[in-house]
Amino acid sequence: MSAAGRAAPRPPGAPSRRSLSWEPLFYEKSGLFWPIRPRAEAFATFAAWPSVEDYNRALGPGFPVRFAEQAPTPRRRRRRGPVDPAALYDARIHVEGRVPTRPSNWHDFLNMLVWSAFPRAKAELHARQHRSIAARLDPGAEVLPPSRTRELDGLALLDEGGLLLLHDARRAAPLDDASGLWDRAEEVRGAVRRGEAAALVFGHALYESLLSPGPAVYALVQPIPCAGPIPAASAERVALADARLRDALRAPGTFAAPERSGRLPLDERVLCGAP
Repeated sequence: MSAAGRAAPRPPGAPSRRSLSWEPLFYEKSGLFWPIRPRAEAFATFAAWPSVEDYNRALGPGFPVRFAEQAPTPRRRRRRGPVDPAALYDARIHVEGRVPTRPSNWHDFLNMLVWSAFPRAKAELHARQHRSIAARLDPGAEVLPPSRTRELDGLALLDEGGLLLLHDARRAAPLDDASGLWDRAEEVRGAVRRGEAAALVFGHALYESLLSPGPAVYALVQPIPCAGPIPAASAERVALADARLRDALRAPGTFAAPERSGRLPLDERVLCGAP
């Protein structure tokens, strides 16, 4: 469990990164880091792991959430009592505005960088997860439900393994159908090369898998159609994707059938349009 009350899915083939040491220029390993690279560069001069408070300083005083160092999990279980929805991971974010964070941990560090790039979408995602989990808890329940709903599965997969496909719907209309993307990697590659689409990694587990590539990893794709050309500037692309994903998360019923979502390989040759 990466956070209280929910397990964090890891894309198939993605190894654990707990043992990896600090690498200040990690973002140079792949062009797919581009959405989070501007904020990651703030840590390029750190010779050792930045502290959680360093994360907050880099984000600035006006950032919508703060990152709080997470206490180690006690070895001995406490006596079981009623589950407090307000004490769960998503509630701490949505209600308190605090993101529990493990220090010197790549998974949580990359989560912070995704927050820095997509603050509106991340806030909406955790608000929705909080509402969904709280609605399933019976008064006085001492344990969480034994399984997640398909909606919670879909939201968790987006959070950990989501890829946003921003595209000009007039010129790359077939990319609107996420379910058909399994066999369209070359089509996506062509659209990216022509400037008709841009692939933005959203899931922090996907970024984690780029640190030391291993077996093939596939991302869950969320198409984001635009009525016209996509912005040319990287910062504008990220801001647009952030706003549009937030809007999609606010729509009832979205992300509730992850099995119908398309997948694309986390491959720089496809997603960066490399020749």
